[in-house]
Amino acid sequence: MGRTVAFVAGLVLMASLADPASADQVYKTVDAQGHVTYSDRPTAPSAKKTEITVQQADPAEAARLAQESQVLKSANDLRKKQQATDEKAKAQQDKAKQAKCEVARNQYNSIKDAGRMYQRDADGNRVYFTDAEADVRREAARQVMTLACGS
Repeated sequence: MGRTVAFVAGLVLMASLADPASADQVYKTVDAQGHVTYSDRPTAPSAKKTEITVQQADPAEAARLAQESQVLKSANDLRKKQQATDEKAKAQQDKAKQAKCEVARNQYNSIKDAGRMYQRDADGNRVYFTDAEADVRREAARQVMTLACGS
């Protein structure tokens, strides 16, 4: 079947090159299995003569289709470029979010595992937090971690 279509397409092409609107005669044969064959000579006594008229393509339509194809290709290229830019930006955002999460997790773990918590006063002396104050700071660090990491 594919050979037949290719042959007919070849005939159409040859006819269109020869004359803008020409008519050619071909013979159509159908064998016992239902395969259709076109030829310029009869291949069997039952071959039927058929006339094929081919008209040349309109150059204006061909130019319009070429321009339309170019516009579609440009739009597709632009879409792909935008998609690549969006994917790159998302990857950078994901990386930044991961880094924030890591910092928040490390800070929470260091506060959670700390024995007694303190801060330094203006003279550099340690001022220890009460257990309630330490618990508030641990909870705040846990919330920051949860917000940064999403869990």
